[in-house]
Amino acid sequence: MAIADDLQIIKSKTGERIVTQGDPSDKAYMILSGRVKIYLEDGTKIVDLAELGEDEIFGESAIFNGEAYGANVDALEDCELYVITPAALSNMLGDADPIIRALLQMLMARLKATNEALLKSETREFMDIALI
Repeated sequence: MAIADDLQIIKSKTGERIVTQGDPSDKAYMILSGRVKIYLEDGTKIVDLAELGEDEIFGESAIFNGEAYGANVDALEDCELYVITPAALSNMLGDADPIIRALLQMLMARLKATNEALLKSETREFMDIALI
């Protein structure tokens, strides 16, 4: 991967916060080694979304849409991560077929809507139980 040769590599220690939900998105990450936990947080309620490992990417939907990060990401193990900037992502997508670009945009929008619905559903269920 020629573009990856130009990407910065960072290290994150176990337990370290890599991405904070609601912060402005300025980069995505590809995991070279280690594992991360992705989760939503609404006050005291936490909804686990995923655990990712080697060769998986996170933060892509926020950077692709230019919006705030939609979830928290913490290192479950010591990690090495490629940092994918908007410029690098733009270069990668610029060479992609227009149908592929449109498909990615649609998938990112659906993922965001699903994450928001999940958080609302989980929070509502939690409130219903607490009121019983």
